[in-house]
Amino acid sequence: MATETSKYKLNHTMLRVKDPKRSLEFYKFLGLNQIQHFDFPENKFSLYFLAYNGPNSLQGDRHFTDRNAVLELTHNYGTENDPNYSVVNGNTEPHRGFGHIAISVDNIEAACKRIEEAGYPFQKKLTEGRMRNIAFAKDPDGYWVELIRRHNHDVGTTTDTSNYRLNHTMIRVKSAETSVKFYQEVMGMTLLKVKENKDAGFNLYFLGYPGSNPPLKNDAENPVAEWEGLLELTWNYGTEKQEGPVYHNGNTEPQGFGHICVAVDDLNAACSRFESLNVDWKKRLTDGRMRNIAFILDPDGYWIEVVQNEALKRTSNV
Repeated sequence: MATETSKYKLNHTMLRVKDPKRSLEFYKFLGLNQIQHFDFPENKFSLYFLAYNGPNSLQGDRHFTDRNAVLELTHNYGTENDPNYSVVNGNTEPHRGFGHIAISVDNIEAACKRIEEAGYPFQKKLTEGRMRNIAFAKDPDGYWVELIRRHNHDVGTTTDTSNYRLNHTMIRVKSAETSVKFYQEVMGMTLLKVKENKDAGFNLYFLGYPGSNPPLKNDAENPVAEWEGLLELTWNYGTEKQEGPVYHNGNTEPQGFGHICVAVDDLNAACSRFESLNVDWKKRLTDGRMRNIAFILDPDGYWIEVVQNEALKRTSNV
């Protein structure tokens, strides 16, 4: 069987967390539901998968591999009691790389007020800086969570987390041309939107898998804000001229962000296709003990996990 990239999904984004209790409390406060959980006591870590579930969500109650926009939290045992343990959030020098995850909300003013009243800190409030239409909250580990508007019509004065979307994951890239080409031609994504910020010296590129999202509403102020599972590439002008790697991939010490994950229609066929495209592998399917996942390296050395969409082809009992 051949593999069809039109059936791929940007399944999840993995973040390492110090204390899962605090992190789960925060993300559940933002309306995310825990949809899967794995413990690996022999390897001393646990995985928690969260997503927007329910009647108002885009994904409904699909299998956790048959979704866009899942958040995977990885907890290594003992970090919660280690006063010296902390993650890098990807936004501090010299470890910049991963930027943030973004949630599109029904009423951004009410959503920010609710988060602030709950005692959670902000990196940038709505009223701060030049951009008065976005805010950045901080999770318990200091990762940035961008808040954007889902739509531009009147939504009243309250906010309902069941209407939220886990919209995108942002990573910084050295060369926009190289990275956009990679995600289009190798990973099969579609370039949906480009936002140039010439005065500030950077551009934003939004990519995703249209086949697994609803049709775009072109009359919307920001059509892709209704979607889930987008990848935002941030290119700062001039970085492509620098020698060697520019950004931290989150997996070399000190650690933080781990990877993005693409769920595919046929794992073996997809990996054969990637092999034919001469990708850089972090882990082939046949490497190591876990023969049901692979990891590709993108042009900046970020890890891309590749897994089977179990709704399309059943290969396990999870």
